[in-house]
Amino acid sequence: MSVKSSADGGGTIKVLDRLVADQIAAGEVVERPGSVVKELVENSLDAGATRIQVDIDAGGVARVRVADNGAGIPAAEVELAFERHATSKIRLLADLDDISSFGFRGEALPSIAAVSRVTVQTRTADAIAGVRVALEAGRVTERKDAGCPVGTDIEVRDLFFNTPARLKFLKAESTEAGHAAEALVRLALMRPDVAFTLTSGGRKARQLPRADRIEERVAGLFPEEPLHRVEGEDLGVGVLAVLGPPERARAGAGSLYTYVNGRFVRDRALLKAVTQGFGGTLDQGRYPAGLVAVTLPPGACDVNVHPQKIEVRFADGRAVYRAVARIVGELASRAVWAVGARAPVRVAATAEGVAEEPALYAHPGRLVPPPQAPRSRTEPPMRPAQPAQPEPEQLAMPSAAAGAGTFSRLRIVGQAKSLFLLLEGDDDLVIVDQHAAHERVTFERLRAALSQGRLASQRLLVPSSVDLGPADAERIAALAPDLGRLGLDVSRSGRDRITIHAVPAEVCDASPSRLLADMVLALEESRGGSRGDADERALAIMACHGSLRAGASVAEAEIAALLRAMDTIDFAGHCPHGRPVLCRIPWSEIRRRVGRG
Repeated sequence: MSVKSSADGGGTIKVLDRLVADQIAAGEVVERPGSVVKELVENSLDAGATRIQVDIDAGGVARVRVADNGAGIPAAEVELAFERHATSKIRLLADLDDISSFGFRGEALPSIAAVSRVTVQTRTADAIAGVRVALEAGRVTERKDAGCPVGTDIEVRDLFFNTPARLKFLKAESTEAGHAAEALVRLALMRPDVAFTLTSGGRKARQLPRADRIEERVAGLFPEEPLHRVEGEDLGVGVLAVLGPPERARAGAGSLYTYVNGRFVRDRALLKAVTQGFGGTLDQGRYPAGLVAVTLPPGACDVNVHPQKIEVRFADGRAVYRAVARIVGELASRAVWAVGARAPVRVAATAEGVAEEPALYAHPGRLVPPPQAPRSRTEPPMRPAQPAQPEPEQLAMPSAAAGAGTFSRLRIVGQAKSLFLLLEGDDDLVIVDQHAAHERVTFERLRAALSQGRLASQRLLVPSSVDLGPADAERIAALAPDLGRLGLDVSRSGRDRITIHAVPAEVCDASPSRLLADMVLALEESRGGSRGDADERALAIMACHGSLRAGASVAEAEIAALLRAMDTIDFAGHCPHGRPVLCRIPWSEIRRRVGRG
């Protein structure tokens, strides 16, 4: 219903036209073409399909087609399937406490049909012939008998043709295609018993044959990742984890797939539990690649939270957190990449406690039993070889002479906790954060270089390839011109692979893959702002990667070089991320505190 107050010109309460109501409701379910792929493939899985074909054109805006070999829809019920709140999944409110299907709201098909042109062909096993029904903007325009195999074939054309305002919010075709592929992968990872095929613009984009185990699907998605598997139970909470090592963790959680009772979800508590399980081995904001699946008893979680069913609520969130953190912790402490020569183990809960047995771990493209003495898995060199003992002056980015600079005149006392430089001035004890100071120097040097038009690059002796999730390769390829201007030369080298050919010369010691991930994140977070804002964010990330790390021991000659470099820049007292670089404690205050006032 809608009401308009008399103060606004008067009006009466009226029931919205069905088409208007359906289009409004569709906005909660159908966000983009990837939403259509998700909803239709979920229906195919609920129908018992073992083969699912997905075809998209123009990123899915022009066409999304999903064909399966499932049970099909009875001919008398096809039109009913496009009525809002019509569903075969539940009957009573109590059924919500034990949902085993993806769909249950009865909103997906009517929402899709309300904003597109839909054609469905379907036949059940006991029917001699199938039926073809066409709809436009939610209204049936055609119905006739059709010869078709058992299963359902739904084609969605001209998405948002009658809601043009929605079209303006969609991204480039390549980006939307990436989201559609991602939607398929999220469903396919937990269903290795089903074969999936995706074509985009007539080109085969993804082929996922049937597999015996979930970890085989994960290994196929991350073929270069040294994955490890662990499975266990804690007070009724089952956890399956197939994860890569912490040193290959990515910025953001895009490559960590989390599930509850087979349903892909995004839950901060689950992500935090994974990082808790890895202890202090993950940098803040980074997550391992792979999959974590939680299994709960009926009624222990509520999936009826959001129309897209990507959020859940737990009856006992602490129990879920504890189980995930503990079992992932077992993986992190026992995996082949954590224990060197010790064979990895699989953790399983038994009546007597936790049992161990040999696990499987991933080699590129496959899973095999671990050898008796696993060899260390090292990456190929990804940057030019560096001298074993760099000259101290290499730490100083600018080469300007010290002169009578403020910092170079300070007397070097030493280093504390491998974090801080202690310097003595006439009036103060100066404490410098070594990473923040070097980061500021590097940032200013990068900014000055970029002001000339483009940052210089350092070619890698061996190009570094990065395997990504299905949506990420498209996103990064679209950012290649901006990355190149910032000194990072990348290209698309496969369906889900990006190859790094060169890195910014000023930060050539940085890990290319981690630098790429963080620069992409910085550019995307700046989307909608000015190019200058995006560049500043990216330069700050680069400066962080290319600077002296906290915890590194620094010789006195290197400290002196850094102080001279600090004298050559517009210092401003903060690192590019806004943290203070130093603090000063007056000698008078120190004398007062020790009773020598």
